[in-house]
Amino acid sequence: MTRCLRGEPRRRSRRRAPARPPAPGSVALCAAAVVALLISLGGAGSLARAAADRAVAGTGGAAATEPPPGGARRIVSLAPSVTETVFALERGDRLVGVSTFCDYPPDELAALPRAGSYLTPNVEQIVALRPDVVLGVPTPGNQAAVEQLRSLGLVVVIVGELTLADTWDAMRTIGRWTGNAAAADALIARLGAEIADVRERASRLPRRKVLFVVGHDPLVAAGSGLFIDELIGVAGGDNVAAGTGLSWPRLSLETVIAAAPEVIIDGAMGSEADRGLDAYWRQFASVPAVREGRLWPQRSDALLRPGPRVALGARELFEMIHAGRNPRFAEPS
Repeated sequence: MTRCLRGEPRRRSRRRAPARPPAPGSVALCAAAVVALLISLGGAGSLARAAADRAVAGTGGAAATEPPPGGARRIVSLAPSVTETVFALERGDRLVGVSTFCDYPPDELAALPRAGSYLTPNVEQIVALRPDVVLGVPTPGNQAAVEQLRSLGLVVVIVGELTLADTWDAMRTIGRWTGNAAAADALIARLGAEIADVRERASRLPRRKVLFVVGHDPLVAAGSGLFIDELIGVAGGDNVAAGTGLSWPRLSLETVIAAAPEVIIDGAMGSEADRGLDAYWRQFASVPAVREGRLWPQRSDALLRPGPRVALGARELFEMIHAGRNPRFAEPS
């Protein structure tokens, strides 16, 4: 699974440019990039949770653990979901630097300096930007940089992003640090209402078993304890990978066949996506989703970023789960 993740083999040169966001249409790595690193470290489930617990436990940096009156004036964001939230709270003018993978909203981000990648923040660049606060999310790869920034006296605030509850907490925290707590509360209320609307619409339709794939080699799926799993449930699906008890389980061909998903949402990218839906999924011809053509490529970063577009992600899932045959997926011969 090369999706680092998301389209990396073809866009690596672009991502190195410090002042240019990823090309439009490239899906942010967020959750999926962490998957690759977790797998390489030997287990996605417990490691993801442990990393989040350690990082969220300390939200301070220097002596200050509370935002100054009116919020921080100079902010560096280390994650796409954080950047989107800052803009949604109408505080984008306070951003002095963002991560390499922050690409939304594109026009507003074009001129902002890049402060390193989602997994490996650039400590020297961040210090040079003189931020009042650095806002990020927990990853197994950024802990050393976070600790170094704190040792240099910078205030670093790490917010969770595994679950919807984490998302709401993150928005409240970002609201306080941007000096716009009221807007954060309003954003949470609006998104909650939109998600509730999707849930209500889904309640009137038959539920379907869903497999949400993030990589092919190995075959990795979104499991339990994730906002993606929650959104699948909201949209009227039962996540077949949730029963593993792992956040990002590796699945065998036999496991997928036995689970018999009725809908497959394929989020694999990079070289894996180039093989196309037919080329990969024909080996699962007996699976209902493949046999009946309810197989959908996932290309929207709204489903991978637990931020202001999370309700859009729920709506996208609803459409894929309850649609009929994908016309681009060939009829079995």
